Amino acid sequence: MKIRFWGARGSLPTPLSNKNYEQKIRAILEKASNADLSTPLLRENFIQELPFTERFLVGGNTACIEIRADNKILILDMGSGLVELGNYINRYEQNDLPLDFHLFISHSHWDHIVGFPFFKPAFLPQNTLTFYTPFSDFKERLEYQQDFRFFPISLNHIAAKKNFITLKPNAEYQLDDIVIQNIKQYHPGGSYGYKISYGGKSLVYATDSEYKNLRNNFLDKHRAFFEGTDLLIFDAQYTMEEALHKEDWGHSTAMQGVDFAISSGVKKLALFHHDPDNDDYRIYSILRRAIEYKRTNYPTSPLEILIAREDLILTL
Repeated sequence: MKIRFWGARGSLPTPLSNKNYEQKIRAILEKASNADLSTPLLRENFIQELPFTERFLVGGNTACIEIRADNKILILDMGSGLVELGNYINRYEQNDLPLDFHLFISHSHWDHIVGFPFFKPAFLPQNTLTFYTPFSDFKERLEYQQDFRFFPISLNHIAAKKNFITLKPNAEYQLDDIVIQNIKQYHPGGSYGYKISYGGKSLVYATDSEYKNLRNNFLDKHRAFFEGTDLLIFDAQYTMEEALHKEDWGHSTAMQGVDFAISSGVKKLALFHHDPDNDDYRIYSILRRAIEYKRTNYPTSPLEILIAREDLILTL
């Protein structure tokens, strides 16, 4: 499986501000002041050796992940990152071909569906969009989002063929050789996580979930769902301190992700759904704290922890 992140923010798209941009420039210039940049090769080496906070952007788009498996295009959620995914496909892959898209939706809060009306492949009649979610009224939710009071193009005007499949909650679905399981999560209005398995590898997408219920049967259900997965994409919007003040807001922390990952034998943990108030430096401080937490509490664990960011590509 090939996984690409097109949006990793939560709650609200968050463009890079001028202040943050200047901050990165100053940091780069500070590092360059004592560096030898006299040749193209030396300049390229300097760029490659920059810390992540200067070399990359976490990005400002909300939740959207592309998965390629069994020659199929799977998409997890339709946040604003879906727009860039659609632009990429339109530019490099469409070529008047009929394409099938399989879209698995965690829930219909704005940050997880706002990209759909701007998804260019949806406007081509040769394409097919199949939506999967346990929410039986998901079609009506999309229609409501594109009601003329809120958006100028209705769902009916989108030319691609559209199929809506209602998944049974907490159950398994087979898409040829790909196995997709879902789990109901604790989040205002409801939310579902997904486990996708193919070719002996698996990933879990567990965003927009809160784990305030400390009863073992609740936690054990999630541990079993995460068990042995190669990649856990986990809602880490809050710090522990913030989570205490935002009870029932439906989000989690990096530390809880570490605990779940290690107790479930997860190989790689991607921190996801970053708070719109946090710039890249703040997000990477959360990563450093999570790594230190693992080092202190689970010193022998081989778990790898990373930040989900736009354009990050992982292969399982």
